[in-house]
Amino acid sequence: MVNTRPTETRTPTRREFLKTAGVAAVGAPLVFSPYVQRHAYSCIVIGAGLSGLAAAHVLKQARWDVIVLEARERIGGRVFSFGFKENPELICELGGEWVGDSHERMKALCHDFGITLKDHRFEASLMRDGVVKRPGQWDFSPQAKAAFEKFRKTYHTYGPRERLRLDQYDWWTWLEEIGFTEDDLLLRDLQDSTDFGETIRMVSAYAAAAEYFESSPANEMDYKMEGGNSRLVNALSGSIGNDSIHTGMPVANIKQRGGRITVTAGGRNFVADACICTVPARTLDKIKFDPPLPAAQSAAADKLQYARIIKNCVLFRERFWGAEDFSLVSDVTSHYYFHSTKTQPGKQGILCSYAIGEKADVLAAQNAQRRSEIITQDLLPLNEHAPKFALNIPCLLYTS
Repeated sequence: MVNTRPTETRTPTRREFLKTAGVAAVGAPLVFSPYVQRHAYSCIVIGAGLSGLAAAHVLKQARWDVIVLEARERIGGRVFSFGFKENPELICELGGEWVGDSHERMKALCHDFGITLKDHRFEASLMRDGVVKRPGQWDFSPQAKAAFEKFRKTYHTYGPRERLRLDQYDWWTWLEEIGFTEDDLLLRDLQDSTDFGETIRMVSAYAAAAEYFESSPANEMDYKMEGGNSRLVNALSGSIGNDSIHTGMPVANIKQRGGRITVTAGGRNFVADACICTVPARTLDKIKFDPPLPAAQSAAADKLQYARIIKNCVLFRERFWGAEDFSLVSDVTSHYYFHSTKTQPGKQGILCSYAIGEKADVLAAQNAQRRSEIITQDLLPLNEHAPKFALNIPCLLYTS
């Protein structure tokens, strides 16, 4: 238990930007080798999600004294593996689902802690206007497929000016510009919307292109940790030491003076040589920084957009969908369903679904039983007995 309390400059890719930002967040002290340190360094890590725990783990390995402060009463952030009490052997993810093939750091951590990564890729069926088509029975038009592949090749030749121009378009409009028909656009909206949490009419064409052209063939939906992704959270916390992790400790102030950092949380002051802050951007304005954050960073955090997306999980008494690698793109309330308990033994199974935008708002406004009814009734074209297969318990909801 944890404690309760002028050469041409190339525009960096989104993943390169995130990697650079992560290095910057850790700060220069991390480059010190333990062999050249003249005294024991200390660091306060704010946030016990994966980024905070991973940073604390690295510091511990370098023999730093580390304290992790987490506002919630649990650790893991957006990673949250869950088993229904009716069948705790089956594990679904209420938070982050996939480890992508290009997520080298995640894969390395799993290797270090002996956590097996299982294939978690799916073949998608399509349900539109009450008609279900199985994998291989549906596709985009030849015109759209040719236009998309042509754009893929062109995108990789883009410099800063072209990427900035692309960013001025939304994804729907850009695809229309390159030759997608209305039917192709509607299908693309159903397929892509759950990657962003909103309709593609509200997504930057540059952000979308980077998402699909700079990732693995399965769009980073490749693997899942055997036994649940929370295993990595637990392994990291064990490595750090549970006594060093304090939950229920929302941070109020961060003060830097004379090369020392004082963090005030839960009515207590913690002092260290360095501080790593891993809280969500929207939480930054709840913390008083002294001196204040640089204006550019503060403005960037204020402008960061968050989408409306919810994930619901329903336990069924049998796997009526058939294939273990079943997934479904649909035009009903939830745009995407998939078999979260793929290859896990047993007759029962869990379907997870994503809803975005206004549909996410609609589902979030319902009580748990009502949400379960909507989600299972929507599956009638797939199987007329789908609602009867759902166990008489509320579905679980996770919001983003």
